[in-house]
Amino acid sequence: RDQAQQNLINVKIADLDVYLYLKGNVTMVKVNGVEIPNSNLPYNSRGKILIRRREHGITFHAPCYGLQEVSLDKNELK
Repeated sequence: RDQAQQNLINVKIADLDVYLYLKGNVTMVKVNGVEIPNSNLPYNSRGKILIRRREHGITFHAPCYGLQEVSLDKNELK
């Protein structure tokens, strides 16, 4: 969804509430309300999800929940 010209993806899986969003020109991630610094990526939650940086954004993987990939960068949301 787009809030005030800001791209945002919200994924709720099991006990996780994940937001991928843009803050200025930087792609950011929050897990259960806690912002994860890009320097702490990749983020792996009990081996069930993986959040990692890619060239210009962030990707979220949760294959054990049937979600192969969600990604956000400053140019594209998919």
